[in-house]
Amino acid sequence: MLRLALSTVRTRRFGFAGSFVAVALAVALVCAWFTLLLSGLASAPAVDRFGAAPLVVRMDPALTVRTGSGQNADRERVPLDQRPRLPADAVERVRKTEGVRDVIPDTPFYAQVVGRDGAPVPGPGGGPSLGHAWRAAALTPFTARAGRAPAGPDEVVLDADLARRAGASPGGTVRVVTAAGTRAMRVAGVASPPGRSGLPGQAALFFGRAAQVPPQFLGVVPEAGADPDALAVRLRSAGGEVLTGRDAARAGSPEIGDRLEYATQFLGPMGGIGLFLAVFVIAGTFGLSILQRGREIALLRAVGATPWQVRRMLVAEACAVALAAAVPGCLLGLPLAHLVLRLMVGNGIAPADLHLSAGVLPFAVATGTGLAVSLLAVVLSAHHAARVRATEALREAAAPRRTMPLPRLLLGLAALGGAAPVHLLSQRVGGEVGVAFQYLTVMILMAAAVALSPLLARLLTPAAGAAVAAAARTTGWLAAAGSRAAVRRVASAASAVMLGTALASTALLVADSIESAAEAQSGERVVADRVLVPRDAPGLPASVADQARALPGVAAVSPLRSTTFVSKVLGAPEAMVAQGVAPDAVGAVLAPGVRAGGLAALAGPGTVAVSRTHARERGWSVGSRVRGWLGDGTRADLRVVAVYDRSLGLGDFLLDRSALSGHLHERLDDAVLVRARAGADLDAELGALAARTPTVEVLDAAAYARLARSGLAQSTTNVYVVLGLLVAFSAVSIVNTCVMGTAERARSSPCCGSSARPAGRW
Repeated sequence: MLRLALSTVRTRRFGFAGSFVAVALAVALVCAWFTLLLSGLASAPAVDRFGAAPLVVRMDPALTVRTGSGQNADRERVPLDQRPRLPADAVERVRKTEGVRDVIPDTPFYAQVVGRDGAPVPGPGGGPSLGHAWRAAALTPFTARAGRAPAGPDEVVLDADLARRAGASPGGTVRVVTAAGTRAMRVAGVASPPGRSGLPGQAALFFGRAAQVPPQFLGVVPEAGADPDALAVRLRSAGGEVLTGRDAARAGSPEIGDRLEYATQFLGPMGGIGLFLAVFVIAGTFGLSILQRGREIALLRAVGATPWQVRRMLVAEACAVALAAAVPGCLLGLPLAHLVLRLMVGNGIAPADLHLSAGVLPFAVATGTGLAVSLLAVVLSAHHAARVRATEALREAAAPRRTMPLPRLLLGLAALGGAAPVHLLSQRVGGEVGVAFQYLTVMILMAAAVALSPLLARLLTPAAGAAVAAAARTTGWLAAAGSRAAVRRVASAASAVMLGTALASTALLVADSIESAAEAQSGERVVADRVLVPRDAPGLPASVADQARALPGVAAVSPLRSTTFVSKVLGAPEAMVAQGVAPDAVGAVLAPGVRAGGLAALAGPGTVAVSRTHARERGWSVGSRVRGWLGDGTRADLRVVAVYDRSLGLGDFLLDRSALSGHLHERLDDAVLVRARAGADLDAELGALAARTPTVEVLDAAAYARLARSGLAQSTTNVYVVLGLLVAFSAVSIVNTCVMGTAERARSSPCCGSSARPAGRW
């Protein structure tokens, strides 16, 4: 059978070439995805901010929530919006640990220099600008390149790259914006890490006296000869999380570490969708190949081949094709991974610190996946062809059966029926989990469409054939007749088209619908006359809202401060967006469509307003108790005082901004909504405020709504990048399937006069 299988591969070139291309593309897709995934897990920032400290101690940055009960009990982790800080006595406890020579505390905070042109200077590549105590400079280490260390509260040391971009030098004066406001400071010196002018993803400012707050990190320098691994064990027993190597580097540059983690998480579902497509494309291609060999299999059965022999031959052919296709597939996987990486970096999905690291594992996984999917596809496709009796095989080869296999029909109906409860569940759950269930619904419907494609082709082919016949007359009539006679072949070719079309249309329609709805809701929700937003900064100092309230032409001011509120959804914790607002003024600047209660009641202790979507999913109403965790991990038991409609771009929870202050590390706001008094010249007053705080930009309500949509558009662009590649994979599969079908039908063309002079109008 192996010799027969190999000879068959040589003689049926077009059919096996199609299978070869399908498997090679699938292997390349899996190889590229797995290479990127492993590279994301292994990558670290190019420069380690904690490079001089072999061990770094911090608190666990995630909330651990117990779920389930009894034997089903489990623990799930949810990243916290506010990174927890170490206890005040942590420095002394770590310093007393055996084997520790020195402990260097560090608590980064927002600090940004204003350039000579009056514009705030961000970090390299738009990254953050962070302040540190001068003592923390030894963690990298930063050393003075010019000038000296800061000696007083009004002195600062800049990293060399920041000093160059800001046009500052030792002895000069710069304006520095922090969460406390804006003030002038004297540049005491310029510092840099070894061999560089600064950190690659963040700007660093060093102050002589930083705020006395509990440390976020402790850099630990071991004694000479101390075993770092043993010391790490002792430090863990003293409390906290101990980081080394790549983990410490990511913690020291969170702007890069978070993007690396996001890129890795982003590749997970995209790889799953790609594998889903690959399974159906390979199954459809092998199914079409076996279908085209009906006469050959019929003859084998007629001369005495047993079902087991036929099945073994087909499996051997699939192994030969899959193993042969694995070589070019793996070779194509690396360039594909480089292409995807360039697109991800160019669109801001991944940082430039993500470097490809090729190894044996991606090739092995891709080859094994291609082989396993090919064998599964052949076993399923060859079930009927191998078991049919010889006489039935000959009769079916001459006139293909018009009935649909019962297992395939049941599988398609089961998928179709399963999509309905998943869709209903997505509507009930809502939030990010609900969106994930909606995409799952689409994938289930795609699987149902592929399984029921012979039935769909039988229903749709007559109408499509009539249109083709009307347009092309004789040729169209022949095409329609041939399609009606070979519905299964049409279904195999149409499956690839359905998959590609469904994937592309879902990505485009869902993303555009969300963006349009968010912009519309923002336009209806924001009734403020002007909105103050940060310019090239992570937020606005809380003093900006206070200054706006003091303006004579201002009637109402409410800051917006986004955070997270962790609540259980379907028994699992989920971090959802929450906003801090000013209860006494929010009604004058926001119209979120309150359906019950009132936003002014947020001034009461332990209160919350929830979106109507989330309230309906959880069965909440005014007076209900909401239990969860705030952004810093503090457990909260809140009372619902209002239910509102327009939550897109705002969040599912509204809280009192002043009540959040004790749970936020820095007093920064995302926006400040301002309502003017009648007849007031608000633009002149706010313009003067923006001149005093260079990180403030003044927008009207329409511009603010467009800004909200642009933020969503950036996130959906990330999805378009990878889904575009998957759609391209589907398009190539469509072409491949059509070529297979056309090559097989070429044998019948002489019968239609294609080799002779055409008679009539074709």
